Amino acid sequence: MQKQFQRTVDAAASRAAEGDDLIEMSISSEAPYERFFGIEILRHTPESIDLSRLADGRHPLLLGHDHERQIGVVKRAWIDSEAKKLRGAVKFSRGALGQEIRQDVEDGIRSLISVGYFIEEIEEIGKAADGTETVLRTLSGEDFRREMEKEHGADFYRAGPAAVRAKGSTPPTFVVTRWQPFEVSVVPVPADVTVGIGRSAGAGNENPKPATKPLITLENRNMEQKTPAELEIERRDEIAKIGAQYVERGYITDKDIADAIRNGRSVDQFKDFIMEKMESRHTDVSHLHIGMTPKEVKRYSLGRALVAAVTGNWQAAQFELECSRAVEKIMGRSPEGFYVPFDAFHRDFNAGTSSEAGNLVATNLRTDLYTDALRNAMVMGRLGVRFLTGLSGNVDIPRKATAGTLGMLTEIGSASETAPVTAKATLSPKRIGAYVEVSKQALIQAAMSLEDMIRDDLITGSGVLLENQCINGAGTGAEIRGLRNLSGIGTVVGGTNGAAPTWGHIVDLESACANANAEPDRTAGYLLNTKTRGKLKQTQLATNLPFIWQNGDQPLNGYRVAVTNNVPSNLTKGTSTTVCSAGLFSSDWSMTVIGLFGAPDVTVDPYTKADTGQVKITLNQFADMQHRLPATVSKIDDWLAN
Repeated sequence: MQKQFQRTVDAAASRAAEGDDLIEMSISSEAPYERFFGIEILRHTPESIDLSRLADGRHPLLLGHDHERQIGVVKRAWIDSEAKKLRGAVKFSRGALGQEIRQDVEDGIRSLISVGYFIEEIEEIGKAADGTETVLRTLSGEDFRREMEKEHGADFYRAGPAAVRAKGSTPPTFVVTRWQPFEVSVVPVPADVTVGIGRSAGAGNENPKPATKPLITLENRNMEQKTPAELEIERRDEIAKIGAQYVERGYITDKDIADAIRNGRSVDQFKDFIMEKMESRHTDVSHLHIGMTPKEVKRYSLGRALVAAVTGNWQAAQFELECSRAVEKIMGRSPEGFYVPFDAFHRDFNAGTSSEAGNLVATNLRTDLYTDALRNAMVMGRLGVRFLTGLSGNVDIPRKATAGTLGMLTEIGSASETAPVTAKATLSPKRIGAYVEVSKQALIQAAMSLEDMIRDDLITGSGVLLENQCINGAGTGAEIRGLRNLSGIGTVVGGTNGAAPTWGHIVDLESACANANAEPDRTAGYLLNTKTRGKLKQTQLATNLPFIWQNGDQPLNGYRVAVTNNVPSNLTKGTSTTVCSAGLFSSDWSMTVIGLFGAPDVTVDPYTKADTGQVKITLNQFADMQHRLPATVSKIDDWLAN
């Protein structure tokens, strides 16, 4: 089965010599046109173009390649060998649409022509050793179709420019040596701008008569009425354009772009996919990159930057200063001290904190055995929460709160006015701050050894606090409003004085979302603490049945589970004081959005503790959380899991 191709040009037209009924135009040329498989050139010789269909006087002039909207007929077609163009004379329909389009042509509103064609033979052209062009291979149209479908899917012929090629590669060149045009269309989007209405070069062969009236110059690029093929090309090009930016930043790969194009993802779906790729980087704080290579990450020293900030001499920390300035350029504002790029926090192992900084000044200090303090786990990224990084001003997230109400009416009954209710959630910066005090002597003598301690105390500590706020924050004063305190979420009640977790509670949490039409999807899952997990491992579904907690990647009710002691176990219900545990379920964790405003800002204060010879190192990170659709979350606050 032959695949239809299309080539858009800027048509060259004049009144045909034999009467005002015909409009003469150039239909195609040998201008190179980039498709996703390479550069395509249509050869324009009498031997190359099969005009048995287009020149029979019966084949259609369409609007936007829509076979349901024929606006005329191609009365004649011929090859202009000198100009290497295909030309034709068309007659517009006397119907309303045909006359409307003809009038637009004559008024300079529409000027672009596209040709639909079948490929019968195609050659791939390459360079010989001496630099001359040579034919690498020749394929029949059918063999070419099979090869393209096998590699790129059945819709390969609709693809835009070469988004699936390896980044930076030179596209191959293909010359279509035999092809058959079968229709001509008036379209809004140009591909080949060398020909079209208003750019006629004169006579051709096949007995055309020269135009006897002035050419009609039609240059307006009207973007209305795009064809499905043109919209598809636009979709692919936009995905390739957006994707290239995030490939450079390391969030996605060229393969992700190719998959999105091949699988028919919309531009919005592709943007969502990019956000999903970004969201899981929370635990190593690596969202906002300045493009550091692995070697540069290894070279970066927070300790060296701290010493430079204490002494005021950045001579030995020029690289760290350059990194701070790179972050400053991205954010558009100066730090209070210096910025630490997120790239610098990537590491192959976790170092930690010792009880006394002086212990780090040693001849044979085994930093490879250094052990961090135990902290609550950070799990939001793994659940699928979305992260918006590098923010500066407030960010509004709009949503439809209530849909419009429709009603059934009699044949002549009056409809009632209705309108959807909209709402918005605003991300505004909330300050997360922490500081550590280190003696000047320890800092100067053991800056490299202290680096992991300071980094983990400040950065990891702020990350744990951020997740705690996103779960439990009251939303008053300086606090973020956490998931447990959102209005509009589902609520499951254990009992008057709390209750041990049961299978019924687990299902009820899921149902609370589903009953609000928030059906669970692939990012659904539970969020529990360690005590509840332990209890579920000891609690059977029912007598003689397995335990509620199962092994595997989806251990609870067929869904994922994240476990962290940021989920509280000291709540009160009735007479059960400070012993109740919370639990959360979301049918779509990507509806939770965490905004990070800028990069971590580290300030070094050598004055406040000057009398004791200490330096106060403070980190400030600004963040907030909002939920796009609270009905996708449900909670329980009275499990007795101790």
